[in-house]
Amino acid sequence: MAITVNATGQDGDIIYIDGTRWELLGRPICVDSLLYHDLRAVLPSERSILTSNWDGFTGYWSIKQNVLYLDSIRTVHSDSDTKDYMGSCIPAATLFRVFKKHVAGDCIVGSWLTKNIRVAKGKVINYQHIGFERNYEDEQIISIDKGVVTGKKVYHNYVIDGFSFDKVKDNAELRRLFPIHVEQYPELANAKRIVFCINKARVNSQGNLVECEVKVLNPSDNQQLGTEMEGLLKAYHPWKVSFINGEFRAVGIDGWSFPYLLDK
Repeated sequence: MAITVNATGQDGDIIYIDGTRWELLGRPICVDSLLYHDLRAVLPSERSILTSNWDGFTGYWSIKQNVLYLDSIRTVHSDSDTKDYMGSCIPAATLFRVFKKHVAGDCIVGSWLTKNIRVAKGKVINYQHIGFERNYEDEQIISIDKGVVTGKKVYHNYVIDGFSFDKVKDNAELRRLFPIHVEQYPELANAKRIVFCINKARVNSQGNLVECEVKVLNPSDNQQLGTEMEGLLKAYHPWKVSFINGEFRAVGIDGWSFPYLLDK
């Protein structure tokens, strides 16, 4: 198995399902390290390598009659004169040689693949600048067993606007929304700020924060202060709600650490 870790957002492959174009959020070829190695050996050396596509190629796929096919592989390169990007496909004969164990008739079947693939289209509603950690309005989770579709889950994702820590404008907003009683904590007399960390946050469809754990990271772990902030957070409404692939997620809330400057 080939494992690739990308520290920046990656472009997906392209897949056509019932004639509709989707983005395939993953690299099915990279699952088989031997195939990946053999493919890289035939890719043009002058192809462009981008931070959003470290492999330097894009796979084009399709699903027909519940079978996954690799239709083509495309690379791009920069014209030395015009500096424009130009694309070209790997010759079919070359692909058939690389994927010879997976050729059926005049097609390449993704028979090396047994895993779920995620495909998406529409507006991006959640984005993290790493790998394929993003979500779109429309997604499908498709189960593949040796190139054959064995199951499919279809989702329509959405966001209900509300407060989240990734949208905080300034510290005054935090103090206004979550006014802790600093005077009850003499140990904070010389502190300039508190750093809170929120974990295990869970929201519901109404924008309520129904569960969370709050820890004080700085100036020191203070369970009483963490409990007070937890109560303030749960009392606030509405929170941002992200409905993603069948579940409500606390995006921009869960796993978030934030500084709370003390106004003295």
